Amino acid sequence: MHEVLVALKPESPLRIGGVKVSASYLDTLTYLPGSALRGALAEWLIRNGRQGQILPTVQKMRFGNLFPSPTEGVYALPFPLTALECKGKGGFFNVPRDRHEEKGHGIRDALLISVTYQELERKGVTFPVPMALRCRACKGRMERVSGFYARLPEGWVKAKPETAMQTKVALSRHRRAAQEAMLYRVIAIRPQSYFVGRLWIESDADLDLLKEAVRTLGVGALTTRGFGKAELHEVPSSLPSVRERIQHFNEKLQEVWRQLADLAKQVGFHAPEKPEGIYFSVDLLSPAVLHDAQGIPTLRLQLNLNGQTLKPVFWATQPALVGGWSTAWGLPKPTALGAAMGSVYVFRTEKSLDEIAPPLEALEAQGVGDRTDEGLGEILVCHPFHLEVMAV
Repeated sequence: MHEVLVALKPESPLRIGGVKVSASYLDTLTYLPGSALRGALAEWLIRNGRQGQILPTVQKMRFGNLFPSPTEGVYALPFPLTALECKGKGGFFNVPRDRHEEKGHGIRDALLISVTYQELERKGVTFPVPMALRCRACKGRMERVSGFYARLPEGWVKAKPETAMQTKVALSRHRRAAQEAMLYRVIAIRPQSYFVGRLWIESDADLDLLKEAVRTLGVGALTTRGFGKAELHEVPSSLPSVRERIQHFNEKLQEVWRQLADLAKQVGFHAPEKPEGIYFSVDLLSPAVLHDAQGIPTLRLQLNLNGQTLKPVFWATQPALVGGWSTAWGLPKPTALGAAMGSVYVFRTEKSLDEIAPPLEALEAQGVGDRTDEGLGEILVCHPFHLEVMAV
């Protein structure tokens, strides 16, 4: 399979089913899970009398998440759980002037600093003060930032689609007509945003089939009521290769390492000048259902890289419930405990870059954990935002 970057442009309000908080209020996710595209393809095959081709077709493809983006050519990404912003005035500092987004005190990533601080402590270094990150502008507290972001040539923006609410009349299941005094509200995404993400396909014919399914049936929920009409097309990828991302990750890590090592020397502790081995991060772009060697659910990811089992030297994660509805079979999917989108795992290896780059590329195409064919377990090796140690 090879990787392609696709953009989806809604032509009508788009609703992606999430957790239903009440029977009369239907909320929406702010991104498009890969399972929604998979469901649209399966439904198209069913309607065309090709039920027997569902399994062989989806087995040749892997569906990544599509994230909201301000333009179709920019691959927006979820913030990692290590991203921090000022609690008093959050938001990017370098925002485009033509955007209405308010200028904040900046957003930074704490991963490289946290990994270096922890690794040096393991080597016996004692720092004069505990690690505490403060806002550079107001010296206030920092807190985690969630959602999605995009890096444009003229600055940084938070990527969040606009939503709208519609009130609709419920239908009686017995009379198939309007039910008296029964209303419900639908939150949907306005057709003003793009959704960009990755797919893995064996041939262009598979992508053409998916385009036809999206164009004919739509995507998401309530497609029979005017929701979910969209167009899907391929766009050029601007994401650096896995090799380049690992290289840049370690270059920035060495820079941060030298700064903390100099701080330790000032108080009389010997610290190594640079890290030993190669470090890399694995970031979850979708929830992942993970198990340990005994089959017990866990939130800690372990990798098997060229026959070597790697355990993370640092990780930041939180739990998430994984479920959903199968459009193809008309049944609920099993609910499982998973690691949340944005979780970060850092690994260290003595192998060379030439040895680890190919298997990590394959791991990105394969995903981690269970149910990767549904879009779960999508990963990105060395998330670009980890290089933003300073506020941006």
